[in-house]
Order: sequence, then C-alpha cells, then structure tokens
Amino acid sequence: MRSRLLVTSALVGLAPLDRPLAAAAEEPAAASPFHWSAGAVFGTSHMFRGQQQTDGRAAVSAEVKLAHDNGAYAGIWAGSLDLGPGTDTKAEIDYFVGWGQRFGRWSVNTGYLYRQRPSGTLSLDFQEVLASAVYDFGVTRTGVGVYYSWDYFQGGNSTCTYANLHVPFGVMKGAQLTSSVAAVHHDFSNRAVGNYNDIDLRLIARSNSLQYSIGYSNTDLKASQSGLLTRDRAGGQARAEVLVMF
Repeated sequence: MRSRLLVTSALVGLAPLDRPLAAAAEEPAAASPFHWSAGAVFGTSHMFRGQQQTDGRAAVSAEVKLAHDNGAYAGIWAGSLDLGPGTDTKAEIDYFVGWGQRFGRWSVNTGYLYRQRPSGTLSLDFQEVLASAVYDFGVTRTGVGVYYSWDYFQGGNSTCTYANLHVPFGVMKGAQLTSSVAAVHHDFSNRAVGNYNDIDLRLIARSNSLQYSIGYSNTDLKASQSGLLTRDRAGGQARAEVLVMF
C-alpha cells in the first residue's frame, strides 16, 4: 500500500549517510515494522450487541489501522448510527489502541476504545477496555472476551462478556466458507437499564479481499421491562453485509 511505502521511506530518510549514496542505493531497504490496513463494510443494517443501530436502514462503516510488528496497534472506526427520535445521531466514531499477539495456538488481545456518538441533544459517548483470548484447534477456533465501561452513557458501569466459535466447512467457487456463533451477556450497574443476553449467528464467505456474510441475531430483552435506550430494536433480526479489505 502507498501508506506503508510512505512510512518506510520516512524511516529510511532518517538513516545516517556514513557511506556513498550509490552504495546505499544498491542495498535493499529494510522492511518497515509498521503496517497499514483498512476496510469498509456495506450492510442492510448495523447491529451492535443485539440491537439495531440504524433504524432499519442500510449502513456503511470503515476502519483504518496502523499496527507494529511487536503487536501494538491504533486506529479509527466510523459508521452509520441512528439511535432513534430525539437522539440527533447520524454517525459513531471509535478511536482505539491496543496490543495483540499469537503464542502458538493462542491469540491474545487487549485494548482501549473511546466510542464517540455526536449528538446535539444527549451525551452518548463512553469508554471501554477489552481483553480477549482465542484458541485455534486447527479445525475450529473458539474465543472468550470481555468489554468493561466505567462511564456508560446511561449511568454507572457496564460489562459485556462473550464466547464464540468459528467453524470452517469448505470452499465453494474459490471462496472459503465459515460459520460462527457468539453468545453474549450484558450486565449494567444501573439496574434501570436491565441486564440481557444475545446470540449472533453468521455464515461467511471470503474470497481474496472480499468477505460476504449473512447473519441473524436475537436477545432475551423485554422492551416493557428495560430502560435501555434502544430497547425497541432488540428483537430477532437478519442482515447481510459485504466487507472490502484494502
């Protein structure tokens, strides 16, 4: 990518000129330890923890990330958002930093996110820290993780814990097919919000830089008993998405 080439060039430009330029030009430049990645998602809707986030309309999101060989990374995610009447929301922007590495069959990740939801009527921003671990059995991959917020926008703190399973089951017309299931529990210290669980099922086809998926999610949240802002959007919902990776 051009971004990566720019980083490499900047690092090479800082090298001391202690030998003739011609000799330096003949030697291959060292590979940069920094790596850019980016992607965009186009979907029939945007789901977040079992809740519809775009009022039933199509959604678009994109992410840019800079990673280092030592596992550190930082990036920005931005996407469509409509949390309903009176919220004055059009987009969410997430800023994140973290560290992740693979150790044999184990992969671990930890990080921090600031979720910004610009609104002229409500304060909807909040922060989270996360930790996760994934084990690769060869045939399947399973993972567990937790997100914790100490300043949840509806008051108090929130904890989101999950477990997931990914099962590849073949190749069709050059695309790798994978199924995934995730079970999630949401706990809020503000009891007026109400705890709930959700489940997410997906079928994924990946071919080169494109990934297609269809999914279904549902929760056990009862709108009449919940104080969650998007409680009326937590029923069973299907979606389709296309991910383009750059």
